[in-house]
This record gives sequence, C-alpha cells and structure tokens, in this order.
Amino acid sequence: MPQLAVAHTLWTDYEQLAKPVRAGVRKAMAKFQALSMTELRMDKGLGLDAPRYARDARIRTIRVTAFWRGVVLAPDDGSETFLLLKVLPHDDALQWAANRLFTVNSAMGSLEVRDVAAMERLATSQAASRVPATLFAQFSAAALGELGIDDQTLEAVRTITDRAQFEAFRPFLPEDQFEVLQYLAEGFAPEEVFQDIVAPRRPKEANPRVSESLADAIANTRDRITVFSGVGELEEIAGKPLVAPQGGEIAGNSRRGDRKDYRCERLPLVGGGQGDVFKAVYKPSGEVVALKKLRDKHPPARQVARMAREIECGRRLSGHPHAMPVLDFDPKYTWFVMPYAEATAEDCREQIADGAALRSLLESICSVLAVAHRAGWVHRDIKPANVLRLDGRWVLADWGIVRRPPGQTTDPQRTRVGVFLGSEGFAAPELYNDAHRVGATADIYSLGQVIGWAVTGEMPLVNVPLVPKSGPWRAIVREATQRDPARRPATVAAFLDFIAQELDGPAEPPVLLGEYLQRELSDGAPDAGVDLLTLAATHPDDAALYFDVLIKVPVASIMADLLADASRAVEVVTAMATLCGTYASQGSAELDATVRWLAGIAQEAARAGDLDLLEACCGGAFEWIPLLDDGGGQAELFSWWVALSGDAASSVAAMLREHPQCVTYFRHLAHDLRVDHRIRATVAGQ
Repeated sequence: MPQLAVAHTLWTDYEQLAKPVRAGVRKAMAKFQALSMTELRMDKGLGLDAPRYARDARIRTIRVTAFWRGVVLAPDDGSETFLLLKVLPHDDALQWAANRLFTVNSAMGSLEVRDVAAMERLATSQAASRVPATLFAQFSAAALGELGIDDQTLEAVRTITDRAQFEAFRPFLPEDQFEVLQYLAEGFAPEEVFQDIVAPRRPKEANPRVSESLADAIANTRDRITVFSGVGELEEIAGKPLVAPQGGEIAGNSRRGDRKDYRCERLPLVGGGQGDVFKAVYKPSGEVVALKKLRDKHPPARQVARMAREIECGRRLSGHPHAMPVLDFDPKYTWFVMPYAEATAEDCREQIADGAALRSLLESICSVLAVAHRAGWVHRDIKPANVLRLDGRWVLADWGIVRRPPGQTTDPQRTRVGVFLGSEGFAAPELYNDAHRVGATADIYSLGQVIGWAVTGEMPLVNVPLVPKSGPWRAIVREATQRDPARRPATVAAFLDFIAQELDGPAEPPVLLGEYLQRELSDGAPDAGVDLLTLAATHPDDAALYFDVLIKVPVASIMADLLADASRAVEVVTAMATLCGTYASQGSAELDATVRWLAGIAQEAARAGDLDLLEACCGGAFEWIPLLDDGGGQAELFSWWVALSGDAASSVAAMLREHPQCVTYFRHLAHDLRVDHRIRATVAGQ
C-alpha cells in the first residue's frame, strides 16, 4: 500500500492556509493511506498529475481545492512512498515545480532540494566578476565532494568571492550543503566538518556510497520528514503540525553541541528557577539566539535531569510553528539554545486583549499542546511569560517542569506529593496536591487564567478563577477553570470547540448561501454569478450545493463568469462530474441533468475557444452518458459538433478517444460529412 511522507516545512505554510484549504489538504493526504497505487492514479478528485514543465520528472501535483494544489514527489524506484512538499495556489505550484530539483546528498544520504533556476541565474550573473581569490578556492573539488558538495553546487560556489555573495545563495542551495560550506567559510578544516557534520548523519550502511533511492533518502531524512504509518495517525497530525524547521525547504540547520560556538552577553535576559537565559551569538553564522544554562558550575543531578527533560520535549516538538525550537544543546544537558524571541505575551497584553488577537494566541498554543498531550506530556507551567512572539507567531516555551507520559518517569521523587509545581495564580489547584498525576486539564485551567489575565489586565490569585465580569470570554474562563478537573473541557480540541461555540455564530450551510445567490442572480445582481461559482469551487464536495442549486442555474446566466476565470470554471465542472459519479445513480434525474449541464457549457466553451473548459465538460459528460437510460438521446445534445473545426474539433476527438465506451452513441456521425474529419475518424475507428 502507498505511504505518505510530509516535509516538515509544509506545516509552516499549512498554518497560514484558510480553513477550507486545510480541510482539502487533510482529505487529499488521507487518500494516500486509504487507496492503492492504481486507485491513487485514477482518483479524479485527487488528480495526481505530472506538471508539464516540472524540473524534476518525479514531481506531481494533487488537487486540494478549486484554486490550490499540493506538490508531491512520486516514487520512481519501485517503492510506494510519496513525499508531500508544498501547498500553493495553482499557478504558484506549477512555477515552484518548474524550478526545483531533488537529489540525494552523496555523503549523507539525505534528500535535498534546490532552486535550480535561481542558482543558474546567480551563477551566470556573478561569473563575469570571477577572480582568483574566491571564498572556497583553497578547497579542492575532491575534498568538497567528500563533504557532499555536488557538481552543480560546486559550479555555483566557485563564483563566490565574499560572505555577502555566499549569503545571497543561501535560499537556493541544498540545506545540508550550505551548512557544510558555512563551516568551511568560518575557518573549520574539511576534516573537522566531516567529523562534526557529515559523519553523524551518514547512514551506517553507506560504505562507500549512499543509496540513490528516493525511499532510502526519505528514511535518511527522518528528522526533517515525517512518514505516516496509518490513517489514524495522519488524521491526528494533520492540522496539528509536528515540525517545521526555520531554514531551508526540507532541512533545518543542525548544530554540534559545542559551547564555544556561542558568544553570550555578560548579564542574563531572564533568571529564575534553576537557570538563566542569555542573549548570544552563534559564531559560524552571526545569528542572534537565546542560550539557557543551569546556574551552578556543577549543578545537582536533579537539575540536570530536569533540563534533559526540557530538551527532550523541546526536541520532540522542535520547529513546530508554535513550539519554541531547540537549536542546539549540551550532550551533558547543562545548556541549550533557542531562537531569540521578540517579546512575551506579558509585553503584548494590550494587543492581545483584542478578541481576535487573543483567539489567535490560544489557537496557536492549543495546536502545540494537542501534539504534546496526545503523546502524554503535560506542560504544567503555562503563563504569559512562557508564551513568546517569534518571527510574527506565538510559541510556547519553557518545558522545564513538563510531566512525562505515564510510566516514563525516571525518578519518582522528582515530583513528590504535596510539593507545588507551576506558577502561582496560573497553576491548576491539583498542582498544589499531586503534580505528578495531573492531566491535560491542568494546562486547560492555565489557559483559562491566561484569558482572564488578558481580558481583565489583572494577575490571578492562587486557586481563584479570574473570570471576567461580562463579555463573551466570561463563560469560557468559567468553564476552563472549574475546580474539579473532570468538569473542564477534557482536551484542547474540546476547549477550542467551546470557544467557537461561544464566539462564533452557527456556520451557514453552503447550499443556503447558494440558494440566496441563485435568487440574486435571477434578480440581476451583477456579482452573484461570480460569487456562486466561487462558492462552488470552494466546496467541491457539497452535493447539495451542486445538485440542488448550481445545476438548476441556466447556463446562459453564468457562462460569461465561467469564461472569465478559466481555471475556476474547469474546477467547477470537474467537481460536478466527479460528484455525479459519487451521488447519482444509473438512469437518475441527477445524472441526466448533469450531462445536459455539461453539454451546454461545452457548446459555449467551443464557441469561445476555451479548449480546457471544452475538454473538461466533454470528458465529464462522456464518462456518464453510458449510464443513462437513453444514451443515444443524450448524444443529440452534442449536435452542435457539426459546426466544429480546428482546435475545438481536435479536442472533442481527443476526449472521445479517452472514453471509447461512449463512442457507440455517436456512430451516426461517422458518415456525416458536415462533421470534422477527426471526429468522424474517431467514432468510425473505435
């Protein structure tokens, strides 16, 4: 059975998508777990297709919604593992595919992606200024090759004369190769780079060559790619991202756990508990980071164990769009490194007092808590100071007192009955009694107190719910801060559902909005047709919208709007044809009406010269004509073929060849000299 892998960088894009697009992504992803390879290729709703100008022959696109496409790397090595890479608007997806090439790193066996077009432009533009003293001139091609630098990257970097030019190449080079070159540019010897960067990532069996197989490369890139093993796992993860590295298109930079790589400021930014947080600079790149370290030179074993736990949990979530990433750490667990955050929620209280901003913060934090709770981890210290603003998004930090999943506690005495853990006011009452046995509802209590703090501007008191005096958040805080954990929402998903129940009105079914637009269209409203087609394109699986509304709209009243946006028109008629096969039974009125509707649009598309729309309509109609009680009678709907010539006639003939089971209904045209010779030849030859 097919298997779906997902590049972790996809999740950053996913978080920014509209809800209908995210739903389309989840539906498309699930098909890779539920269908066979043959069914995947034939599934019309998925539309697994090879873009015409893709740089990499393995790239395919899949249908997400009417206007959005997923970009997938398909196996060509006998395996059945697909890799989902990007989700973009239709034209952007095709352009992205036209520029990217995927290769296997010759030294590390990892899957790499490069923007070939950009690299070619940069290399060409800088070649004229090439001088002998290039940045990497002292390194031979053989030495660079042993570090995984391939020929195309080598050709590009041989034009680089200084660090500024090198940084210009950064977005387009394969991530692993850029990191190797970065260390070389900082003065590290090739032997050091191999030992610290290449050797730890090299597959154990790669002696002397790594495998070129796509499946093997995906397996060797597991820290940057997730492979889903079952539909249940996929449905749990989709919408609640695991990992999204901040650098590169597949991979994120990895560090080597050497404290000498960082230059810290003298005084800490934050101090508390067992450690201090310093502003620091990562010397190889000049990146500003935050370094958290234990305060004592020889810290007690218990403090080291807590930091080890914080690092472990942070690494499991590292790069999740709303978890603070762990960039580097001490193998002895006395320090670790995070990105440098812009501010805390404490600093932004006035901004997040706004309902929309507060809700965005809560959804962000709940998305990472959902992943942690599902694995059995409980944060136990959610408060405004631990919610940080990083690159324009909210992230949850400081997992220092996180509770491990049940049964995984390494020292039962570390969290003892009667010993308080957490932050006063924000901590759930049960954290004062038996912090070891708390569940996800303890974090939900803290979220309720964060809401109360944001709305009222007051600091909460110990075990006193900070319930606003009025307003839509009052009921939400009261529900989340019930003293009995069993009376709170049991999961963050249930908590978010309750927020939606309190803050949002009921969603209007698309069919009701469609009926309203249908009436507006009948009354001559100028934009009603565009809005109706957009609604249909956004809800391609809504049979009621298509069969109870759209199919009853006269073709003439929406034809101008169909022709005005060819891509949307194709999506709508394709969705109609697909729904017909799912919901209409043989000989039904819906089937008859669908064929008539498609035939009417096809006629107008031929007259306008819109070949894509013509082919989509004919293809859909030809699929279902054999299932009609009177297929021959329906064929009369295409009597306008007698006027076809040129490209339009060629398109109809092509569609007939793709649907030979339908040709018998057009045999009467084989000897009609008024019909274009290509159509006559097709119906006569089938």
